[in-house]
Amino acid sequence: MHDAQAGPGTDALELEGVGKRYGHVQVLDDVTLRVAAGEFHALIGPNGAGKSSLFNVISGLTPPSAGRVRLHGRDVTGLAAHRMARSGLSRSFQVANVFGRMSVFDNLRCAAMRTGGLGYQWWRALDRGCGVAQRARQVMAQLGLEPRADRQAGELSYAEQRALELGMVLATDARVVLLDEPTAGMSRAETTRMMELIRDTCRGRTVLIVEHDMQVVFGLSDRISVMVQGELIATGTPDRIRADEAVRQAYLGGAAPELE
Repeated sequence: MHDAQAGPGTDALELEGVGKRYGHVQVLDDVTLRVAAGEFHALIGPNGAGKSSLFNVISGLTPPSAGRVRLHGRDVTGLAAHRMARSGLSRSFQVANVFGRMSVFDNLRCAAMRTGGLGYQWWRALDRGCGVAQRARQVMAQLGLEPRADRQAGELSYAEQRALELGMVLATDARVVLLDEPTAGMSRAETTRMMELIRDTCRGRTVLIVEHDMQVVFGLSDRISVMVQGELIATGTPDRIRADEAVRQAYLGGAAPELE
């Protein structure tokens, strides 16, 4: 393991010896990682490396079998997903996860209601004034989705649905954001646009992103961690990861990734 420690500053997310076992199968093994506040941090590795399993543990979908998870210094190990969301951590998924029969605006408004533990209790939120709607409109404007405000989410293009899902993550006002393959299945033009959206809308937040597109990884990240067979084998700056021989052999096929 190389360069496992973050630089000076406050750690927004800290994993210490995290393990996950299903029966006799060890899917995560002694994962230790620090992600600094405000950092864009990419998690890469081949299929089956354990990246989504790690996201599930961090976001509270599944508890770890070993180790600790800390959010802004607070031990949140094993905290349920809804409580993690209330603690300021939100995530997207590999497949667009929106309410297809609801409007774009209402999708964002539902997400904004999760802040403070409102859940999806519309009547309580609406009685508290226009804060929820204002937040939804703000995010919609950031994503350029205002012309689609009244359109059902299921009628949007795939790329627009992924942008909406990003908006639903942001509408919670989470300070730590987990993005799981946000550009999967997109054309090059759509990928470039999504990169711009992530860069612009997530500025100032802490972002941990799982991504297979090396252009996205090297274009967005302050640091990169490489996972192979449930273990982190390297963490460092993009230049360091690009030059790391162990990474090349284990993940990149012995050659530096093409960025053009």
